[in-house]
Amino acid sequence: MSGTSADGVDCCLADFDHNHPRKLTECYVPYNPKVKNKILSIKQDSKLSIDEFAILELEITRAYAASVQTLLENIDASSKNIKAIGCHGQTIAHNPEQKYTRQLVNGSLLAELTNITTVIDFRGRDIAAGGQGAPLAPVFHNAFFRSEDKHRVILNIGGMANITNLAPGDPVSGFDTGPGNCLLDRWIKTCKGDAFDKNGDWAKSGQVVSSLLKKLKEHYFFNLPPPKSCGSEQFNLDWINQLKPVNTQSQDLQATLLQLTVDSIVDAQNKYCRGAKEMYVCGGGARNKYLVDKISASTSTISVKLTDSLGVEAEWVEAFGFAWLAKKTISNEPIDATNVTGSKGRRIAGAIYPR
Repeated sequence: MSGTSADGVDCCLADFDHNHPRKLTECYVPYNPKVKNKILSIKQDSKLSIDEFAILELEITRAYAASVQTLLENIDASSKNIKAIGCHGQTIAHNPEQKYTRQLVNGSLLAELTNITTVIDFRGRDIAAGGQGAPLAPVFHNAFFRSEDKHRVILNIGGMANITNLAPGDPVSGFDTGPGNCLLDRWIKTCKGDAFDKNGDWAKSGQVVSSLLKKLKEHYFFNLPPPKSCGSEQFNLDWINQLKPVNTQSQDLQATLLQLTVDSIVDAQNKYCRGAKEMYVCGGGARNKYLVDKISASTSTISVKLTDSLGVEAEWVEAFGFAWLAKKTISNEPIDATNVTGSKGRRIAGAIYPR
C-alpha cells in the first residue's frame, strides 16, 4: 500500500490459513525522493507527458517489487511460498462523479519482478458497478474488527480519512469524512521541509484561526450524504491559500488544518454512527498523538483506542486489508460494498496477473 502522502510503500505478509487471519511480518520502504516529488507534482497539476506517466508507473512498480523483496529477505522466505500480492497502486486521480479513478502500478511488471501472482485495480470494478471506488477498507474492517455485541467505529486516518460503522445486526457502512493527514503533511513540507508533523507538535504550538476554520468547513463535500469519497482534487493547498487570511502564522494554519480534520471526523461520527461505544483508529494519523487526543476529547461518550488493541498495529491495517482483498479475488469471492461505496451489488474486485 502507498497512500496519498506518497512517502513510501507499506508491505505486510498475511496468513489466511486459519480461522482468524494473521499478519506475520511487515516492512516499510520509502520512495526515492525523485519518485515522491513526481507523484506530488501530479497532484499539484503538473502536466506530464504520456512517456513521463509511463516511466513513473514503472518506477513506482519497481518500488513495490523492492518492498516485497525486502520483506522476503528479512524472513529468509521464497516467493514460491507466497500465494499472491494485493497491490492498491499509487492514486494520482480519483473522480467517481466522472466514473474514473487512476492508480499507477504495472501488474505485469510486478508479477514478473517478484515471480508472484499479482492482483491490482481494486477500485475499477466498483466504479464500473456504479460505486465510488473508495473507500474499500470498511469491507475489510467488517470482516476483521466486527463485534457481535459492541457498536464499533473504525477510523482510518490516511491522507484522507474514512470511517466504518459496525453496528451489531446492521450491515457495514462507511465513507470518506474528508482530509486526514494530506493538508497537514503538505503544509509542514512547504513551510519546514518535514514529511509530517511528528506527534502533532507543530500544530499544538499554534492557535486555531476560527474564521478560517468556519470557511473551510463550508466545503461542499462535508454536506454530501454517503456514499462519498474524496481526494486531493477536493482538498489541496490551492484551496487553502485562496481562503486563508493574509499574514496567517504558519503554525496557526497547521493548528487550523488539524482542527478541520478533527471536526470533520467527529461531525461524521455524530451524524452517521450514532450509538457507537468504541472507536478504533488506524492509518498513519493514528501516531499523531495530538490529533488522536483531540478526537478523543471531542467524542467523550466513546472510548478511543488504536487498532493495536484489536490485534493489528494501526499503520499496517490498510496493507493487511489489501492482502485480504487479493485473497478474495483469487478465490473468486465477491465483496459487498453496497452500503459503503454505493455499488450495485456484490462484485469480484481486482485484476489478476499470474506469476
